[in-house]
Amino acid sequence: MTIRTPNELRVAVYDRFWSVAGGGETYAGTIAEVLSLDHRVDLISHEPVDLAALQERLGLDLSRVRVVVVDDCEPIERVSRGYDLLINATYRDTSPNGARRGISIVHFPHLPTAGLAPWQIRMMGVLAGPARRAAGPLEFDAGFHPADVIRWQQVRWTNGRGVLRAMVTPATTRILRVAVARFLPDGTDRLVRVRVDGEDVSSFTITAARGRRQLLRPMIVEVPVEGRRGGVTIELLSETFVPDTTSGNGDQRQLGVPVVWAGFGAGPLSRLLEPVSLLAGPRRGMPWLDTYDRIVANSGYGASWVTRLWNRRCEVLVPAVTQRQAGDKAPIILSVGRFFAAERGHSKKQLELVRAFARLSPAFPDWELHLVGGCAPQDAPYLDLVRRAAEGLPVVFHIAATGEELDELYGRASIYWHATGLGEDLEQDPERAEHFGITTVEAMSAGAVPIVIRAGGQLEIVREGIDGYLFSDAEGLVSRTRQVIEDPALRSRLAIAATERATVFSRAAFERRLRTMVADVLR
Repeated sequence: MTIRTPNELRVAVYDRFWSVAGGGETYAGTIAEVLSLDHRVDLISHEPVDLAALQERLGLDLSRVRVVVVDDCEPIERVSRGYDLLINATYRDTSPNGARRGISIVHFPHLPTAGLAPWQIRMMGVLAGPARRAAGPLEFDAGFHPADVIRWQQVRWTNGRGVLRAMVTPATTRILRVAVARFLPDGTDRLVRVRVDGEDVSSFTITAARGRRQLLRPMIVEVPVEGRRGGVTIELLSETFVPDTTSGNGDQRQLGVPVVWAGFGAGPLSRLLEPVSLLAGPRRGMPWLDTYDRIVANSGYGASWVTRLWNRRCEVLVPAVTQRQAGDKAPIILSVGRFFAAERGHSKKQLELVRAFARLSPAFPDWELHLVGGCAPQDAPYLDLVRRAAEGLPVVFHIAATGEELDELYGRASIYWHATGLGEDLEQDPERAEHFGITTVEAMSAGAVPIVIRAGGQLEIVREGIDGYLFSDAEGLVSRTRQVIEDPALRSRLAIAATERATVFSRAAFERRLRTMVADVLR
């Protein structure tokens, strides 16, 4: 039986991607485990979580936490109300905090306007205020997924029941105009019922676009709204579909109606924004950050970019890394990381690693390269590409390996490779470097010599020539690896130093820092 203190708090730890069970989830899960010793901790998720499997994969004890599953469209600001503390650890999430206190875990900062042209950003700044006035007293209340940007439109898909809330003066009637896009990826026309304050008032059918003009011009639906004290709810009810079933893109969301714009305005600006709603958002600035008491990064690298990009103070909470056990070492080079292509962002560069290994293998035929990592359906083509490059080479793939299998590989591996950021312009796109490098530390703790890229958080872990080596290009990776393979005495010295270095990132240090931070936030 767990005995809790009289000062226990209700804590919510939110991660949209618990099922991925990657480094970010290990970080969030460790926070939950530590705080659950003294407080009531809930894991907030959008899908059921197999706690036993998650514990095994992450190497954590989550027996004291509870999983709370909420609808994918339920605002986290609303979900977190009633909690004493929200720790939002979801990658690139911009949900405001609704708890009494909040900590935002920033794996790496991003700008909502990234990818837009300078003139588009300027236009948003000019139109932000007028656009809000043109929309009138209306808000997207519930049942809407976070907005997608498609062409010139900011699209909010419903989950089958999108709820708008309007504040209209009682005893007056205003016309609400709802702009609905025609791009339905499944190609199926969709019947939509409109309900106002629980009563059906009308219906319409979205017809899939049959040409470019229909793609650009949304349907306009007019809904009379009679004002009532306390506000009026307008519901858009429809059937849904899952994009992954039609296109295989991995998108598992339940999608109903694509709403481009909604408002009570009738002037020229409203007519402009109906087909090009992107000009009305996202808002300039980062207002969601103001609802959190602390911004926390997992490395000095991430914190420095928070300051550069956001001009905000950021604290550092270095991950608690599970210390692995060394076993009987074998001629194995290991690399751990999810499989996805460079164009999809934070690639682990397995293709480049296989190509580098192909240069080494003829001279060292006894050595093997082992690649460990999960692979989402949409990333299967990249995995296939890596497999083809590895044909004829002693390369072993471990897709979705268990925790036990990973432990064994760490114990047997003599060398560890990490190349995230290789070949990238990291000044222009710094997010493509590894933000910290949990797997590097795990491998070092088991006595594997790290040979990792000279970028990102790796620079905070590996000390050149003391407990491993850093490389800047594929040539450096190959030459350093050859040096370590050919010199067993050097390999042994570096392995001992690497094991000692890994203890710096211990669980005890993480716990002390986390408890101090939480106490300070709640003080």
